[in-house]
Amino acid sequence: MARKANISWTVKQLVKMIDKGTAHFDNALQRGLVWKDDRKSLLIHSSLTEWMPIPPLYAVRDEDDVGYSFIDGKQRSNAFAQYIHNEFTLEGIPEVIDEEGNEIDLNGKTFDELPEEMQDRILSQSLTVYYFEDITDDEIAEMMFRLNNGKAMSAIEITRMTAQSKEKIHSISQHNIFKSALTEKAMAKYTNEDIVIKSYAVLFKQEPSLLTKDIRPLMKSVDITDDQAKTIWTAYDTILEAYKYIMEKESPDHKEQKMYKKAAKRILTRTHLISIVPVAADCCSHEYDIYKFSEWLLKFFSGGKHATIDETYNINAGSGSAKSTAVKAKLNAIRSSYDAEFDTVE
Repeated sequence: MARKANISWTVKQLVKMIDKGTAHFDNALQRGLVWKDDRKSLLIHSSLTEWMPIPPLYAVRDEDDVGYSFIDGKQRSNAFAQYIHNEFTLEGIPEVIDEEGNEIDLNGKTFDELPEEMQDRILSQSLTVYYFEDITDDEIAEMMFRLNNGKAMSAIEITRMTAQSKEKIHSISQHNIFKSALTEKAMAKYTNEDIVIKSYAVLFKQEPSLLTKDIRPLMKSVDITDDQAKTIWTAYDTILEAYKYIMEKESPDHKEQKMYKKAAKRILTRTHLISIVPVAADCCSHEYDIYKFSEWLLKFFSGGKHATIDETYNINAGSGSAKSTAVKAKLNAIRSSYDAEFDTVE
């Protein structure tokens, strides 16, 4: 059974531990850094007023008793560290009373630009840290559900939190394909993990549905094997290589050149990327010519008004595309074109 204890750290101690790596936030359940500078500034203002409460932090003590893996408090901890390292300036905060009783405006100031007395206020701010030992992943997930009751969690946040293979999903989601496919904002919302989860479904489940109500219980029960993770990863390798090939392909015809770029971008669009995964995995397992595969993708996604040259695929790629019938129709359409190109039918 999990054991709980608590300890008090100053902000100065916490930031030193973050810098040394003994306080870390690499737990797969953690959200990305989503606080904007105005919200970070309010936290700094709270520590300057000395009476505004700062919620406690929650962590799991590492087995070697050297460090702490945080399960709640990532935004606050990083806001303190970033401000002390002069990575942003204060904005949108009320005036602060200095030690002589004067109200002063600190907006626009970095940490080093604050009066020394105010720097000390921030560094000496006391933080309560609850830490746990002998705690299971299920207990951590349950705790995070409860800690986040005050803020609605997105569908993917809940799905990733309850997934049995959350560590593997997180690891696969670090593939370089997502640097080309997604914005930083999309990554912060775990769109990359959402794509990984749905890639698993289209690869390994019969007639998969990509609706949240079906994906969530699936991922809660599935233990992704190393071989399955490798299959997803190599499929992404193949798609990324094809994307780069098409992006770099040149044509003397301006209109044709423009179509190359358009087709390449379509390939990395979430709906299409997931649909391509099974044939990319097949291409890799059979060691087919990647350039032939790239040319086939270019042709298939060179639709005019619609994304592809296949009417059935286009019809099912719109509204309701996550339903099992639409997913099946898209996968069958793309597979049929792929089989015809590579003559894979036995």
